[in-house]
Amino acid sequence: MKKLLCIALLLVLVLLALPALAQQAAPVLTYTEPYLLTLNPQSEMSVLWLTKEPCEGFVEYGPTPALGNRIEAQRHQIKGLRTSATPEGYDPDPAKNPEAQVYQLIAKIEGLDSGATVYYRVTTKNGADTQVGKRYFFNTAPQAGGSFDFALLSDMQMKVKTKETMHFLGQQEKDFILFAGDLSNTPWKVGEWFNYEGAYQVPAEADRSFFECFQQDGDNSRLMQYMPVFFCPGNHEVDDQRVMTDKTMAADDANWSWSVYMQLFRPLYPEQEHGVNGKRWYSVNYGDLHITSLNVHRWQSWDGFDYPGWITKDDISPDSPQVQWLNQDLSSATQKYKWVVMHWHMLNRGDDAWFPVSKAVADPKNPEKAIYPEGDYCWDVLRPLYEQHQVNAVNFGHSHVYERYLINGVNYIEAASIGNNYRATNDPYHPSGHMPVMEENAFRSVMVVRVDENGMNARGIQASVEANGVGYIGRVFDTFSIAK
Repeated sequence: MKKLLCIALLLVLVLLALPALAQQAAPVLTYTEPYLLTLNPQSEMSVLWLTKEPCEGFVEYGPTPALGNRIEAQRHQIKGLRTSATPEGYDPDPAKNPEAQVYQLIAKIEGLDSGATVYYRVTTKNGADTQVGKRYFFNTAPQAGGSFDFALLSDMQMKVKTKETMHFLGQQEKDFILFAGDLSNTPWKVGEWFNYEGAYQVPAEADRSFFECFQQDGDNSRLMQYMPVFFCPGNHEVDDQRVMTDKTMAADDANWSWSVYMQLFRPLYPEQEHGVNGKRWYSVNYGDLHITSLNVHRWQSWDGFDYPGWITKDDISPDSPQVQWLNQDLSSATQKYKWVVMHWHMLNRGDDAWFPVSKAVADPKNPEKAIYPEGDYCWDVLRPLYEQHQVNAVNFGHSHVYERYLINGVNYIEAASIGNNYRATNDPYHPSGHMPVMEENAFRSVMVVRVDENGMNARGIQASVEANGVGYIGRVFDTFSIAK
């Protein structure tokens, strides 16, 4: 009898252990956790994730952790990502590196209530294999008058301590992020986005891939799984970065493509126009805030005064489609506050600010030299539009520094000091003569913004203590407010 009881007890223990054993043995079908994008944050949200095979998937969602609703995901193949030619490294020519097999699932949840908390969970299936994800949540945008928080970010690029700064940012309460470009270094290298078996990673950067940094959720850090991110492209979003060093390649428009970036963040760019003159700008309304995302950046492959000069492929001349759209977008916006996100710094203390943002031409007196007869479109075209349409703030990146300017009511913010920074103490001020009202590059930092019944209140927050021992983590070192 005792023997039978022991056998029965053993069977019960085995049966109880089977689900855990099955879960341990279940194959991993995905490269990433889910991430969130939307052009209509008050009523809809796209849930995206990347898979290893052409999987099927669906999202369960609802107003409580019990979920209750389900929507099927659409599948796309991400084209242009490549693994390394050898485990020791990538060949500089993208075509000499094998194609990486990466698929994207997108489920668009529509008909949501404004100002609501939505719980969700993704499930991925490949034949008989099923992978059930963790449960997350996000907040939809409130109606006019509602409160919300957001953060500024840019220039991750696998830089030193980026992961730590991102983790700190994830612990700040917020509802979305504005990202001002330069997500990775070379978009076609799959290992810069996530861990891909066999793909080379620089040893010191092995834990700094984009999604690994942007999807941390330990110690109450909430990032891409919990909130939408509104991106704009930077100079490092061009697929083949050899256009930054090879004049012959740079001169041919066929070598310019933004395909990997635009595919990964597909819901923000429904037209999917990957080439030169493609549409890479959009706007969204989030409660009382109108957000405009632009495509403004350039490439300094050589000295700015050596022909062909610094290259712009995102026209912001007065009659360009992007500027015409911007004028209409800002003039028709009825939200209380207006905010623009773009990559190229409107103002900056660096040397590169002295090269105008416009089309360079050969100097008639010396064809090897470049001149910019049309001046600086950022200063002469964009700035007047921002002032005319009463834009409250413009945030940008590129130099990995913290600088804030205030000119004719517009705050210009480079909140890009999350890894290294490129500022020297003797760098010249902007050609306009304007100096920053706040400049702080002794430590890494983030900016968070609160919009509520009191108006808009922004805070620059210290995110590290470096060798010089300045300040402390969490210290507010810069503020600005816009009254209701």
